[in-house]
Amino acid sequence: MSSEADLPWFILRTKSRQENIVEGCLKEKLITAYLPRRKTVRVRRDRRILLDLPLFPGYIFVQPKPNQFHDLSYVPGSCGLLILGNQPAKMPARDLESVRIVVLSGERVDVNSELIPGKKVEVLSGPFAGVKGELVKIKNQEKLLINAPVLGKSVNVEINSANIHVL
Repeated sequence: MSSEADLPWFILRTKSRQENIVEGCLKEKLITAYLPRRKTVRVRRDRRILLDLPLFPGYIFVQPKPNQFHDLSYVPGSCGLLILGNQPAKMPARDLESVRIVVLSGERVDVNSELIPGKKVEVLSGPFAGVKGELVKIKNQEKLLINAPVLGKSVNVEINSANIHVL
């Protein structure tokens, strides 16, 4: 018999803002679940509040035992497993461990699904306005490194993330 560590992780989709409800229901059903969260400061009227928000809104990682897959169909607030091709998408354990390390670091974490190295971008303002290139590297949340062809040569330019548009 295989141990729990050998079981694959899957990605369960949730309805908007239902992640905590789904996580609680999964725990009641004794299904192993992981909802990575990040601390975020929000300003409300005259005060700041610290919120614990999902790192990946709309998704929870689950590790069901073979006899628990049927129970995943009856989780209030869930929309079913993420499907890739014609079967549930598996999350590699090493990738999930990377997510855990990032969350446990306590550092500020932002997720931007559009800013991925290799994406084509266009500079909107500043001295390089109109230049199109490829995102090479995200140096921090504000600075991006873009490879732009200029005069038949490849030029790497550091740009503020607010000044680009993903094509």
